[in-house]
Amino acid sequence: MPAIRRKAVVRGVVQGVGFRPFVYRVAHEEGLAGFIGNDTDGVTIEVEGPAERVDSFLARLRAETPPLARIDSIAVDELAPIDEVGFRIVASEVLGRVSTGIPADAATCADCLRELLDPADRRYRYPFLNCTNCGPRYTITRRIPYDRPQTSMERFRMCAACQAEYDDPGDRRFHAQPNACWDCGPHVWVLQTAGSEEVGGAKAVTACVNRLVAGEIMAIKGIGGFHLSVDATNEAAVMRLRERKHRYGKPLAVMVRDVEVAREVCNLTAEEEALLQTTARPIVLARKREGNGIAEAVAPGIPWLGVFLPYAPLQHLLFAPRSASKQIRALVMTSANLSEEPIAIDNDEALARLNGIADTFLMHDREILQRCDDSVAALVDGAPQLIRRARGFVPLGVELPSDAPPLLAVGGHLKNVLALARGRFVYQSQHLGDLENLKGLEFFKESLDHLMRTFEIEPQTVVHDLHPGYLSTNWAKEWAHERGLELIGVQHHHAHVAGCMAEHGLTGAAIGISLDGTGYGTDGRIWGGEVLICRLESFERFAHLEYVPMPGGDAAVREPWRMALGALHAAGIDVGSRDVMEMLGAQEKEVRVLLQMMERGINAPLTSSCGRLFDAVAAVVLGRRRVDYEAQAAIELEGIAVDEPDDEPGYAMEILAGDWTARLPGKISAGRLWRDLLTDLRGGVSKVRISARFHAGVADGFVRAAVMARAATGLRQVVLSGGCMHNRRLARLLRAKLVAEGFEVFQHARVSPGDGGLSYGQAVVATATLTGRS
Repeated sequence: MPAIRRKAVVRGVVQGVGFRPFVYRVAHEEGLAGFIGNDTDGVTIEVEGPAERVDSFLARLRAETPPLARIDSIAVDELAPIDEVGFRIVASEVLGRVSTGIPADAATCADCLRELLDPADRRYRYPFLNCTNCGPRYTITRRIPYDRPQTSMERFRMCAACQAEYDDPGDRRFHAQPNACWDCGPHVWVLQTAGSEEVGGAKAVTACVNRLVAGEIMAIKGIGGFHLSVDATNEAAVMRLRERKHRYGKPLAVMVRDVEVAREVCNLTAEEEALLQTTARPIVLARKREGNGIAEAVAPGIPWLGVFLPYAPLQHLLFAPRSASKQIRALVMTSANLSEEPIAIDNDEALARLNGIADTFLMHDREILQRCDDSVAALVDGAPQLIRRARGFVPLGVELPSDAPPLLAVGGHLKNVLALARGRFVYQSQHLGDLENLKGLEFFKESLDHLMRTFEIEPQTVVHDLHPGYLSTNWAKEWAHERGLELIGVQHHHAHVAGCMAEHGLTGAAIGISLDGTGYGTDGRIWGGEVLICRLESFERFAHLEYVPMPGGDAAVREPWRMALGALHAAGIDVGSRDVMEMLGAQEKEVRVLLQMMERGINAPLTSSCGRLFDAVAAVVLGRRRVDYEAQAAIELEGIAVDEPDDEPGYAMEILAGDWTARLPGKISAGRLWRDLLTDLRGGVSKVRISARFHAGVADGFVRAAVMARAATGLRQVVLSGGCMHNRRLARLLRAKLVAEGFEVFQHARVSPGDGGLSYGQAVVATATLTGRS
């Protein structure tokens, strides 16, 4: 049978994931000649042989893809046979524009873990072992193509044994770019704050564990940065870490030895167990077990614990039986920084910034090229939801409904994530944190430079939020002006809803329910409780929570009692009465000052925010006067109702009809809700039941608004977005009640519903806008 020859260009995540050795093996099994090589499009393959064998080869590319690979497209062309003999892997091509994806960092695979703990293996207890199926990727990569000279492993020359593995197509480490061993790779050591090396090599981890057992705070260098770590069962050590880190109240993540320990500390569902063990190894928010042995100070005041598993060899060694005389069961592993600062990644940087926080440092000499925090996820209504998208997920592209020109979307202010787009994909950065200071902005610019260099995207358009006070907005305007680039402003809640629509391939109109804390509206007010009639390129405001004042502006976010006073006053309730002041923990003088601010319209901006409504109710029901971290009051309010049934009747909310076609949206009023809630509270109804009734009432109110929107438009698809969708009870109730009303409901799957997903939505809106012009 005559031979044929075909060329296949494969795009997707196909570099650094064992794709070339996989192709090499399949080609040999099919008896085909040709070659494969990395290039800036992904990989290029040419195969030659009998037609049925070539067809079988191409079919197997998709059917047998390696676990870390993701194929987005395969373009096949016919070529003339050249009578080639044998199949080979060729050197990477570095010319042309990048359109392939960099793999995300992947947790240590089972094969490597066995070698790590096998005394007979040459890599026994080596903290940096890896193979083509696992290990660091994005955090050590400078640019594509993903080859060793383009990574921070460039300076480590492989020994003969490692080079032989790297060159052998039949070996698991064939073309594993970070391949190394004790003889040729990075090494680890323990350093006291004073700065002298104390112990290195195999003994370093043991020394680290002994110090953790003794109650010390360790700064441990990992994959995407340093962690600050203490024994999670040691209450005094956890409190000392909080004091030094200036992180009061906010929950701390706990890394546990294995799934068995995770089951001991949390009531895990099967879905949560599966999420814990994905190659991304995110922190998973799960229900605490009573008497789990974890210090109360780790996650005070809430029923959930952020738990995750070791994902790097060095972390596995911290829990290995021979690490110390006492085996560690659980470690606090929190980002190594002061509150609101970027995570430390460089050794000298860590010594300078963490001096006074950490007692001792566990360091290594493999350079981290990109800061990358741990990802955070939860099961919301039975499906995984990303709360923080970072290590393990970044920089995997998220698809767009249509091709985008090169553009930059800068995201928002809190939980900032920027994004670059070109073609059918948006590449979001890792979680960057809050843009509230110069260090945050420097991290933003550092990440942008890295993504632009990596993907070779030079933006032609810059997309920003409408809020004039956001640092990201002002930076975007200056940056675009300097380069002569087009600017597109996108309303905050439109971006949220459009992003969820794009995730599900919705290109027509839909009803959007966007509930969050803060978003600048087109009327200059602070939005956050919105029902929108949304298209990718535009929106109309159908209804919103009735505006209430925020006495003190941003101070009302930090002090929820202020928000409660504003909301109660707007509902017509006498906030100067003795029992209301007692509920709020407020003094008569304080109330008098805030009333004057609201009456005179001085520093009391109006808001329709759902997040602020939750804060206000938490202040009244729980007596939460101040918060230590964002959304603390709302999280605690949700937490007390965690065991209440979902069928609790809700407090009624009134809907005042408007004319959305004339830009006069309807209003969802919480006045009656407040009156009924206060009646229950004064009547001795349990706070647990009041919380459940409040959640149900909010869900009922927005479902009724959606039913009215359907009657006005005929739309039956509802999209749920915004940071309040992290509230599992609210999201679950909304979905269930909407489905019961006959709606098709869509929720975020690949990006966060909160501000971490904002840049993706901005890119979606800008792409649709630019497409509409052409």
